[in-house]
Amino acid sequence: MAKHRSSTGLFSALAFITSILVCTNVHPGTYIFAGESYGADLVTHPSDYNGTGGTLTVRVCIDPTSTNASSMELSVKNIINEYNRLQPTTGNLQLGGSNNIASNEVDFESVALHEIGHCIGMAHVNAASGSGLIGSNQNYTKATDGANNTFNINPGADGIIGSSDDVRGDDVNMHWFQKGVNNPFTIATTVDSSTYSINLAHLPTGHNFAVNADRTVAGTLGAANTEAVMQQGSFYDEAQRLLTHDDVATLRYAASGLDENADTGDDYTIQLEYGGVSTSNCDVKLDFDNDQTGFAVCGTSGWYVPGSSDHFRIIAANIYFNTGFNWFYNNISNNQSPVLAAIGDQPLNEGDSLSVSLSASNPDNDNQSFSVSGLPGFAALTDHGYDMATLDIDPLAGDAGTYTVTITVTDGALPAQSDNETFDIIVSAPILDSDGDGLSDATEAMLGTNPNNADTDGDGLADGTDGIVLLAAVPGGIDADGDGYVDGEQDLGTDPLTSNIGDLAPRGSPNDLLDAGDLVVLTRLVTGVITTPTALELALADINGDSLINAADLLLLQQILLAAP
Repeated sequence: MAKHRSSTGLFSALAFITSILVCTNVHPGTYIFAGESYGADLVTHPSDYNGTGGTLTVRVCIDPTSTNASSMELSVKNIINEYNRLQPTTGNLQLGGSNNIASNEVDFESVALHEIGHCIGMAHVNAASGSGLIGSNQNYTKATDGANNTFNINPGADGIIGSSDDVRGDDVNMHWFQKGVNNPFTIATTVDSSTYSINLAHLPTGHNFAVNADRTVAGTLGAANTEAVMQQGSFYDEAQRLLTHDDVATLRYAASGLDENADTGDDYTIQLEYGGVSTSNCDVKLDFDNDQTGFAVCGTSGWYVPGSSDHFRIIAANIYFNTGFNWFYNNISNNQSPVLAAIGDQPLNEGDSLSVSLSASNPDNDNQSFSVSGLPGFAALTDHGYDMATLDIDPLAGDAGTYTVTITVTDGALPAQSDNETFDIIVSAPILDSDGDGLSDATEAMLGTNPNNADTDGDGLADGTDGIVLLAAVPGGIDADGDGYVDGEQDLGTDPLTSNIGDLAPRGSPNDLLDAGDLVVLTRLVTGVITTPTALELALADINGDSLINAADLLLLQQILLAAP
């Protein structure tokens, strides 16, 4: 088994000398620098926290001189994603065949996840090697050794180290637990001093000491194959790349600020940022340096947050790894692509307005943003956040045309993933029907009716009736059935039409409809297939009234049928 360890230090020369004593004689707690010297309830924050709320950016870099710099990159990006998501998980231990690590390898990503936890303020949740305890006794919950300067350790009736019935004498608990629950494999909705404590008086009835998120304890609390990332100890052929409820609660408690109350002005959100293979403006730097460590270590220095006596902040943090181990470098990204909801083509007329709601889902719950290319000047994209955006389209006269647009949604994780859709905004000139007779102005121009007069021939009927184009609705039209109405117009139901211009089918018994059957009969008349047309057929086939039956009539009937809804 390979062991994690962390070192601590304090800012200023005098404080640095003190830190040597702290590192060797005082046992660090749930937060780096907590202990007998500075208080068991000391809370430590990432670098640059000054008591003001907002987003706290921590820039993580890889030393360009490091032997394994390029191999480290994907794992460091995965770790940044994991801390930025702050999603608590159970079952985070993947052993043997459930991971992609060989039996003789140590997972770099798992170890680095732990060490970066130290570099942003978290300490071991168990006693760990710094306590001076040996073997499995290092898995007792983090505490100071009390007034007698000796750890009092007894696993209680269940015989499980780190569980709720441990008997610890005068040891002073340093592990923050959920009040009245004391189960590190769950998390409260609100994480602050109202829900978490190190005071054993807040334990549930029957509990003796704070439980820590050890893998053995996990099995007794229904969270098999789970252990806090900040539990010291790393094994060969073990992947532990996801934060647990306990890790997330520790960071969220610190993020409740100096007043240790959530949703107040001093709260912050940690945002880790990848600084690349660089040493420029880095808050945390990773390096392989065999002079600094026997395995892996985060060397930190820190001091009080201005105006506070029980809150520290990290001043500097550097992580060192030893090349003497068979390290495994994960080559699988933990970032999945967002999914953009289908959009489709967007048709509208000049002068109309259209608001299109856009949405996207993200399997990792990462922040994501919308962008657009090819957008015409009469349209605008608004990103509302929370996976939503709106595309507003407002074309004016003269904007008719087809505009090809691409909407892209991109997540904020590393490496960034995206999804997109390309579609058309189709703007048409409006169909004008100036007189409202059911025929467009263009159709009336073709037929010879007046586009500004709904009843061109003054017969009391609109030029268009029931969606049928009335070709003969003009003065001088033919009344083949002698009903007093120009053929092709309805007779208001008083005398059903028995014959209409163009109504040729079925032959010998027209159905009073203009349809494809009429087109077939007329085609046969024009082409001479029908050699002996009746007198009525000759009258009804003369669509344009020029006393001829030819291709012009056939074309006109086609246009009439195409115009009918």
